[in-house]
Amino acid sequence: MLNNRYLIMLVDNNVASLMDARSILGNHYDICTASSTVDMLEMLKVQHPNLILIDIDMPGINGFEAVETLLKDPKTVNIPVIFLVEKYDLAKYQSKLDVSTIGYICKPFFAPVFIKRIETQLFMAAQQQAIEHQQQEFQNFSSNLQKMVKDMSVLIEAESQRVWELQTAVISVMAEMVECRDDVTGGHIERTRRGVGILLHSIQEKHIYTEQTLGWNIEMVLQASQLHDVGKIYISNTILQKPDKLTDEEFNIMKRHTDYGNTIIDRIEAYTQPNELTRHAKIFAGFHHEKWDGSGYPLGLNGQDIPLQGRLMAVADVYDALISPRPYKEGLSHEEAVSIIKDGEGTHFDPVLIEVFMSVVEEFKELYANVQKESLWGWGI
Repeated sequence: MLNNRYLIMLVDNNVASLMDARSILGNHYDICTASSTVDMLEMLKVQHPNLILIDIDMPGINGFEAVETLLKDPKTVNIPVIFLVEKYDLAKYQSKLDVSTIGYICKPFFAPVFIKRIETQLFMAAQQQAIEHQQQEFQNFSSNLQKMVKDMSVLIEAESQRVWELQTAVISVMAEMVECRDDVTGGHIERTRRGVGILLHSIQEKHIYTEQTLGWNIEMVLQASQLHDVGKIYISNTILQKPDKLTDEEFNIMKRHTDYGNTIIDRIEAYTQPNELTRHAKIFAGFHHEKWDGSGYPLGLNGQDIPLQGRLMAVADVYDALISPRPYKEGLSHEEAVSIIKDGEGTHFDPVLIEVFMSVVEEFKELYANVQKESLWGWGI
């Protein structure tokens, strides 16, 4: 038996029916009565019953009309309702009852069936209320979880930005340390980074080497490219700052900066976990002097055995070396540098990348005009 604190509202203009229903249900539930639908609507302003039993055949506003009113009011829309109908009137209202979502009970009442029907209706209503409560709790939980995730994402994004800024600063300082020891190539690292960026963006637009670049974070790749000459830290000043061309012996020492670059990045990884930045940086440092025909160093790789990062840097690096003035040579014009790089197609450089380079030569020309204006050609200029 359900809790007798449930409140049932009986709405019927037949006093005998009201008394009969009260006598059957009174021992189990709290009962309030209304003799008209108008009285019911007034009572509902101050009471909220758990169930309404309403006679269909009411004067004025009948039971069907009264239920329509209840369903339009947010305060009463969720109160369960059962129609009461005289057995001899059942045929009269059967068509409406068949299409209605409201159940009905016939009068006169048969006490055991009447009680069981009320008990079942209240149980179903309680279950529905519990489900709605759980749904609301879930919605609240989901909403709170979404807010927590959003707040956490903001914190993570802010922290990631701080880590990125720190990482950028450390790499920039390391790159500057290299350039400070090699004062004839001031700005080289920044220029080659931008040059690699031009080539990479063109590759993406043309959908070239999509498998090799799948999953690349371009900003991370460009950041890593700044460490391609980090191994020069281990090269002596007498070689780095020599105003003339290097001897063969000196050049062989200089070539070791690719191996030294790998060593330095290995030491960085010893203090952290290998990651995308160091992975790209090691490739740039170790392979940017390899040549397409296998005549480069340190490993003499050829063709697509050379990692794409190394092939990209080879183009940007040589262009910068050709166009940059040195104590022992004048810088070449843009057109002269482009011609030499074009001649290196298939020997020094990846033929596919040369096609890409030739399609963006004007961007390189503009880049080098801009960096001249930005005083990136030399230290102190």
